[in-house]
Amino acid sequence: MKFDLKRSLFLSIAALGFIAVAGTTNAQNASAKTYAHVTSNQKMSTLAQNRNVNFTGTHALYTKAGTLKGARKVASQSTLMGLANSNVSTSNVRAYQVATTNRGSVYFKVVTFDGQYRGWIYGGKSLSSFGGGVTQYTTFNNQNLSTLTTAQQNATYKIANPGTANDFKTVTYQQPAWTQYKVGRAITDSTPYANTTFKIDQVGTRTRENDQWVHITATNAATTAPNGWILMSGLTQAQAPIADNAIQINLVDPSNNNNVVKSITVTRNGATKGTNFGYLDGNNWTISSSDRSSILNQIRGALNGTSYGLDNLSTAQIAQIAQTNFGSSTNIAVNKITNIADNAVRINFVKPDSTILKYSDWVKSGATKGANVGYLPSGNTNWALNSTDQANIQSQLVSALSGSGFQLDTTTNALTTAQIDQIARGTFGGQVYISVVPVPATTVSPITPYAFQGINLLSTHQLTGTSSSVIVGTVSLSEKTPQGGYITVTTNATDAIKDKTVVAKVLANYVDKDTALQAVNDAFKAEAQNEYSLANLNFNGFKGVSGASFSASDVMKYLSDNNMTTLTSPTYPVFNQDGTTKSTDSTITYKVSNGDLIPGTFGKPANAYYSYQ
Repeated sequence: MKFDLKRSLFLSIAALGFIAVAGTTNAQNASAKTYAHVTSNQKMSTLAQNRNVNFTGTHALYTKAGTLKGARKVASQSTLMGLANSNVSTSNVRAYQVATTNRGSVYFKVVTFDGQYRGWIYGGKSLSSFGGGVTQYTTFNNQNLSTLTTAQQNATYKIANPGTANDFKTVTYQQPAWTQYKVGRAITDSTPYANTTFKIDQVGTRTRENDQWVHITATNAATTAPNGWILMSGLTQAQAPIADNAIQINLVDPSNNNNVVKSITVTRNGATKGTNFGYLDGNNWTISSSDRSSILNQIRGALNGTSYGLDNLSTAQIAQIAQTNFGSSTNIAVNKITNIADNAVRINFVKPDSTILKYSDWVKSGATKGANVGYLPSGNTNWALNSTDQANIQSQLVSALSGSGFQLDTTTNALTTAQIDQIARGTFGGQVYISVVPVPATTVSPITPYAFQGINLLSTHQLTGTSSSVIVGTVSLSEKTPQGGYITVTTNATDAIKDKTVVAKVLANYVDKDTALQAVNDAFKAEAQNEYSLANLNFNGFKGVSGASFSASDVMKYLSDNNMTTLTSPTYPVFNQDGTTKSTDSTITYKVSNGDLIPGTFGKPANAYYSYQ
């Protein structure tokens, strides 16, 4: 559907020559003060699909060439810009006539596919291409069949809801609807072809809606009338023969048991044809809980993207499935969802036990019912979402799950590839199901600070926190007296500072009072090396998933974020020989030793190592 710039928009080169002569003759008779006049007006004869255009919004639409006398405006530039950006194919435009004026301007006569707007628009100065107020436009993007999965390419299909509705999903079209001007339906009633099976031989998307259309051909070569284009969502896979060790569950419209929406097949290794799928429990037919969960998940997967759903299997439906014989099928009614906006997709959250937690409707402005939420990238099997849509959907779903005890993913609480695929395959006006997981239980790993002197790891010892400004640990002052006895005083810094006789008493019996004093001061300093000031420090620890690992860098980050890479001891006293204290406060400074931090497991203490001089 591309325009050939090398060809004239007219019938022949000869016609162009004639026009040029006529234009010259008329130009000689024109007055500079008169309106422009037409020198040629011809129907366009190039292929119709090469004359599909879109408005640029730079020129308005008129009843005749805009520079001609009496030309009236049909649509303004802003109106045409709105049509240019429209997301419905009825706004597509066809050019069908071209005129030139004595001023060398080209005008095209155009009409929107819905016939709402028709008129003349400036098209530039060249007859070999579209310009000015219109530009060539591709209304439909053909794609390679490989955009479908291998299973989809090999499958046979039926029209899901045979009838006469002109909804793009019930009957077939000669071309995807509204992609070619005045090209309509292939058939107006698909009821006679309710049991006809088809293969897909072409696929593509409409440019404006980005919805997926497929061209179907009847498997019976003698049946050609219904061959044509239809929305992919209007098809249902035809039933294949049911294996002897399988049952087929047809999901039907609740108001019409013959209207099969989708079908699933449940296989059991070693099963024998004719035997029941389930079993009698007393007087009640039932199936195992694992079968119930598996079947429910299959049903939801099959209904993904439709306007049908099933939150749970009723007792009657379970009994019905249980009594189904291997090698046969049964019909299960599913629910028609009617309260979903045409531009919304309902995203159901499925818990691990297969029950529905809740749902969230994501609305996209301008989206049309039946259009896919996402798209299938070329060469991929998983569908994808537009990056902006994905970010918006994820944000909405995370918010919807907040406080529910469940999240999207175990580790990151972000959409997984499988969840994106499920949502992208969905259609607006329908619903999808995605699995969610419980929020992992978290636990706290408290941090225990240790200290060592210099690089001597053998001196490592645990630190004790205190909110006191002065060390609080007790100190035993015990020295041998000159007379051969011992004097021992157990005290703390606060008492020793308040009562100078505490230290003076120890020193009184010593001849070498300097040595004795040094020993006393060293004893208080040694106690200071066991303590650190708590201040506003939080060694309660950091949270993580119970049993998960944390790294040494995780510990370091926590210490850095909480201003705990440097610790300080409370002050400790330095005494004079008379038991009074010096005026200068003394403290110990501990610096975290990054290289000595070690990883661990959440739920168990994390150790932080500090060195001091």
